[in-house]
Parts: sequence; C-alpha cells; structure tokens
Amino acid sequence: MEGSESDGGRVVLVLVADRVVEADGLAVRYGRVSAVDGISLSARSGEILGLLGPNGAGKTSVIRALATIVPVSTGSVRVVGHGLSDPMGIRSSIGVLPESNGYPTAQTARSYLRFFAELFGLSPAEARSRAEHRLRQLGLYDTAEDRIATFSRGMRQRLGLARAMINDPAVLLLDEPTLGLDPAGQEELLGHLARAAAQDRVCVILCSHQLDEVERVCDRVAIMHEGRIVAEGTVDEVIAVSGVAGIARLRIAPDDVPTAHRVLRASPAVRSVDVNNARPGDLDLDLDAVDGARSAVLGRLLDNGIEPRSFDFQGARLSDAYRALTAADREASP
Repeated sequence: MEGSESDGGRVVLVLVADRVVEADGLAVRYGRVSAVDGISLSARSGEILGLLGPNGAGKTSVIRALATIVPVSTGSVRVVGHGLSDPMGIRSSIGVLPESNGYPTAQTARSYLRFFAELFGLSPAEARSRAEHRLRQLGLYDTAEDRIATFSRGMRQRLGLARAMINDPAVLLLDEPTLGLDPAGQEELLGHLARAAAQDRVCVILCSHQLDEVERVCDRVAIMHEGRIVAEGTVDEVIAVSGVAGIARLRIAPDDVPTAHRVLRASPAVRSVDVNNARPGDLDLDLDAVDGARSAVLGRLLDNGIEPRSFDFQGARLSDAYRALTAADREASP
C-alpha cells in the first residue's frame, strides 16, 4: 500500500510495506544555502525510485545525505533500520555510485574489487569469490586482469557499479550512472539495475537527468525543484498531477503557419504553439485537455480557412510533466 499526503506544504512519500529507506523532514544546508528543504521520502526493497530535477534542485545532496557523506541539518534518516547515530550501519548496508568517480588506473579490475571487498571486512577468500561474482555479473570477467587505465567510459561505469555492489547492499544510491554512455551502454547498465531490483530485491535510488531512461526503468519517480519535492508517484500519477494532457503535431500549408499560430494561441484548449523548424508547415501543440481538444483545434483552423494535412495526437510523457511542474514551481517562487 502506498500514497501521498501533504504536511505543511511538503509532499510526503508514504510507503507502508518493506521500507528500507526513510527520510522525514530532511534538510541539508551549506552555510546559508539550503540545498534540501525539509523533504520526506521512502523506498522499499526491489523498487527503483527515480529522483529527478534540474541542476541545483538538491538531488545529489539527498543522495549524499542518505549515504552519510554530508551532514543532515535537520530531520531524520533511517536506512535498513539504521539511523544517523549509526553511520557505519548505514554504510555497511548501501552501495554508492557518485557522478564523478575516480579510479586507480594502474590497478586491475580484479584487484580493485578485491580491495574494496576486504574493506567491508570480508576475508581474502571471501573477497576473491565476491569479486569474481561481480566481474562475471557485470561483464568484466574477460578484462579482469587489464589495467583500469585501458577501460572505456562504459567499462568504468560497470566497474563502479560492481564496486557499489561488492558488499551485497540492500540499497543502491546512484548519481547519474549513465552519464556519458552511448545508447547501448545505457541500456546495458539499466538492465543490470533492473535485474538487481527484481532478482536480488535491491532498493535502487537513481538520480538522473535522462527522463526517457527513468520512464522505462523506474517504478516511481520524485521530481525535485529548489530543494523540495514537487511531485511523486508512478510515471502515470506524476503526469496526471502535472495537468499535462498531451502534445500534437499539426501539419498545414507553410503559408498558413502565421495565421494558425495566431488563432491557436488564442484557443483555451491549447497551452502553447511552437513552430517546428525541422519541416515547414509543422506546428507542435501542447494541449490543455484531451477531451474536446482535437475538435476545438480543428474548429479554429477551419473557421479561418485552414485545412490540416495531418493532426497526430500523442499522450503526455514524463518529460512533458517534468517541464510543466518545474516551470509552475518557478512561477510560484518569490
């Protein structure tokens, strides 16, 4: 069972069963700068939670606070039952992949993973076994004796994920894990995360700017802006909360574009009209409501002597909701 509630203007994520990450009133400040402004969230085993937001929204600070890398100014955090008074308990239960991850380039992948396994208290034999398992799992076994200096960006990200998972964590905290990867590398890494959640019941909190990948892999998303959570839930729930109905591609004669642009901007069924410069005569419409929007647009056009060549409607995407929610939040800010 899960849902949301409002608490003094905060959006509170409510998850009842199997919660392994819980934060209540979490605030992070750097001097006078408030990076995270009293948010509350939770996540459960086997769930992938996408943490979204523009630069400076506070996503990375949330990840660092949950990982005990930065101090929490106010509020409480519990990770697999461990509170902030037990940072070593939290660290033993999590794996972290930061956005910027340095590697000892002279080491091999195998020795690198064994070293980190022993840091978690595993015996040399256990560390060796655990490292071999992660090398095979992440597709690095055949290059395990190669120096990390020879690794591509994608291989280094897989190695970073292997290191984050070397202690069999209950929670993975990932900051832009697919940054800089090509589409094939992104799909490969996301596949590893999906299997970790589904097969090993790992809770994954994924901080990303890549909205399409979040839409594909995440069970729930939370959108942050200026240190606060402005929407949360499944992708469909966030789209519904945003009020974005969908977009449409309208194709008309190029000479009719100025008139169509003018009359459609005045229509209450249309939020915005953008000229698509990729093909003359194409207009992209952001519709205010699905019901009646198509007939309202067509009526306006026909009343002004404009006959559409095509009118294709698409349902709203997470990216549409994201833009609407963060723009609305900016307008509401003093």
